[in-house]
Amino acid sequence: MAKTLIQLALDSLDFEQTLSLAEQAAPYVDILEIGTPCIKHNGIDIVRTLKSRFPNKLLLVDLKTMDAGEYEAAPFYEAGADICTVLGAAGLATIKGVIAAARQFNAEAQIDLINVPDKAACARAAVEAGAQIIGVHTGIDAQAAGQTPFADLEALLELGLNVRISVAGGIKPETVQQVVKAGAAIVVVGGAITGAASPMQAARSIRALVDGKGSVHHQLVINKISDILAATDDNYDQKLTRLLDEAGRIFVSGAGRSGLIGRFFAMRLMHSGYKTSMVGEIVTPSIKRGDLLIIISGSGETEQLIAFTKRAKAIGARIILISAKSESTIGDIADAVFRIGSPEQYGKVTGMPMGTVFELSALAFLEATISHVIHEKGIAEEEMRSRHANLE
Repeated sequence: MAKTLIQLALDSLDFEQTLSLAEQAAPYVDILEIGTPCIKHNGIDIVRTLKSRFPNKLLLVDLKTMDAGEYEAAPFYEAGADICTVLGAAGLATIKGVIAAARQFNAEAQIDLINVPDKAACARAAVEAGAQIIGVHTGIDAQAAGQTPFADLEALLELGLNVRISVAGGIKPETVQQVVKAGAAIVVVGGAITGAASPMQAARSIRALVDGKGSVHHQLVINKISDILAATDDNYDQKLTRLLDEAGRIFVSGAGRSGLIGRFFAMRLMHSGYKTSMVGEIVTPSIKRGDLLIIISGSGETEQLIAFTKRAKAIGARIILISAKSESTIGDIADAVFRIGSPEQYGKVTGMPMGTVFELSALAFLEATISHVIHEKGIAEEEMRSRHANLE
């Protein structure tokens, strides 16, 4: 079975942003698509630029040609396009024109079946005329109405045409394996990569899923945490390390799963040589002026933690809140708020219910902070092991 190709849809109007996105995703995709908005805005220069920078990638120009097929497509093939698209709704004469231009430059023509009423008849005629790729395309407006490309893909595959079928229309990590298993030769991914906090990581994850090297749920978790951390201030580890070093003693607190994350962090702080206590343990001493209280709370509104924060503030201790929000009751009292990710990233996430996104992201952030600490201070792992509990 031939390898399924990944096509990256680049729809930004910004020339430099388009190049940047292509640079980040190129190691993991096979086809760079200059989307219709992008080619209309930037013209033939972006074709030449992308081809010169990525000579080993197939370059698709999504012209969506509707008339004068050969005349319109030829300049783009000459500039370096490997594939140009023509609308199936344009009619056979226009389709044949683009195919003729493709043959002139030893390239390929793709027929886009978006809004074509009789897709089977159009596909048969296009393949007979010499088209190499048929595009099953569920447009943005159709996606908003709840349509998917799967029924169209299944119907075309049943025709048994000797042609590659490309599928586009809202493909995400959660659905990409379904598209591959359904028989698509080319999967087109846009916003799931270009809209991610880390397009490179998103493209890498899509590649793994397409190649069958990752569980969709496994990748879902990795992708989400990676996006959260990519949207977190890069200077937080240095700021947090400075506050740790300035503290007399360190107290850590959190409720529920955040409390479990706090225990992970408190143990690592102890291993790193800090005087650390977990709030609520019977051997935890009283907090004093000059100490540091670290609160882990996604909402910053947990009543018990608010009470701890007010008490510590009254005594004169410094307070850090690690949260999903910039503003909250605890955040208003705290000396510093470290926001993990951005608020819009904490909506409903399929497969990661009930706050898991924040806790796992906070754990990864705090482990990375410990990594920063031990490398900055040159703390050997043997030294950390010497502090680890030996009555267990």
